[in-house]
Amino acid sequence: MGILFYFGTFYLAGLAQWMVLKRITKEVNQHLPDGEQYTISMWAFSPKSARAPINEIKIWRLHRQFFRESYLRWLYLATWVLMILFFVLCVQFDRSHSIAHPG
Repeated sequence: MGILFYFGTFYLAGLAQWMVLKRITKEVNQHLPDGEQYTISMWAFSPKSARAPINEIKIWRLHRQFFRESYLRWLYLATWVLMILFFVLCVQFDRSHSIAHPG
């Protein structure tokens, strides 16, 4: 039952991360011309997709430039930390139970 808690929290942290990135991207897009805006769709595979790692960095920098006092960047980092923490806990839980119950 513990693995479900860890996996559920990992999933919810990923969902929260996507929601925060979506909000950051919407705020950045308000200051960009139409041709330079980033797509927010989770399934977009275009060069201007917000989910591309290089674009996440660009969006981060633009958001820092346009919204210096915003807390959303720190919330985004917190969701990353939460995802990593609960992923490690899922792996640890799986390893501890596979060693205790071989086969």
